[in-house]
Amino acid sequence: MDLKDRNKPSIRQLEYFVTIALSSNFRKAAQILNISQPTLTSQIAVLEDSLQLKLFERSRAGTLLSPAGRELLPLVRQLLEQYQQVMDQADSSHKELSGTFKIGVSPTIGPYLFSKVLIELHRRYPQLKLHVREGVPQELEQGLDRGDYDFILTMLPMHSSENRVRPLFIEPIFLVLSKDHPLAMQDELSGKDLYHQDVLTMDERHHLYRQIATLCERYAAHAQSRFASNSLNTLKQMVIMNMGIAFMPGLYIHARIAEEDQLKVLSLKDEKLNRTHVASWRKNAPSRHLFQKISYDIKTIAMELFDDVLDEVNPEDNPDFK
Repeated sequence: MDLKDRNKPSIRQLEYFVTIALSSNFRKAAQILNISQPTLTSQIAVLEDSLQLKLFERSRAGTLLSPAGRELLPLVRQLLEQYQQVMDQADSSHKELSGTFKIGVSPTIGPYLFSKVLIELHRRYPQLKLHVREGVPQELEQGLDRGDYDFILTMLPMHSSENRVRPLFIEPIFLVLSKDHPLAMQDELSGKDLYHQDVLTMDERHHLYRQIATLCERYAAHAQSRFASNSLNTLKQMVIMNMGIAFMPGLYIHARIAEEDQLKVLSLKDEKLNRTHVASWRKNAPSRHLFQKISYDIKTIAMELFDDVLDEVNPEDNPDFK
């Protein structure tokens, strides 16, 4: 019989197959499923006929998976998980977001993104309450694992593989310098212009520090760790005083750097500097379908508000997305 002419297995039959495989006993499986054993036996026979495969072998030790059944089990479990995700997504799409959740954000983006995004989220979902707390990336990840946060907004790379990670957007990073600085005379810079320059940085707990320290090492610039800052505002003031140059994220520049600051913003023509922002939550969180929806809304609102600053992310290009 051709495959297209067979009766296709139902989701319910596949659930029966997995339950028997995990319990190794038709009677126990029937009790778990709350159906009669003859009904279960009949449905498995229909499934085996549809697949033209023998899925189980009965012995004195109990019900064992056949070789074909062992090969199919992980595929069927994956299919059922994906089916449940579809149902969760469909269920959440017609529900208004509501509830109270604890969100962790990085201090290098929270104040410059959430000041506008939260207003729009509240307008869309007045029953949604978000308690926002700032933390550096490593602390955010640890707090998510401990349950201090329900949901975090952070940057790649992430260290834990136990959480769901969803892409939001890419934020460019620019070189900022005083208009009195010698490099400000140029309209275009390249990496070699950083040679022996004093580069002010965030402190080492921030992803931004590691990015810039790597860049300084590449071009023999001097990363001024003794003047490391824990805030972008402080970093900006040091640049205004011409204590060095600094690399700052696009959203901060958009929100906090004005013409009267006497600062110049430039890109390096041979270095594409950016950081990828993501949302993350625990894989088995009860409200995971809501977090999926919240992350989507945060992304779309941010891209609408800051379309001249942010870029789209292609998750297929990055293996960190799960």
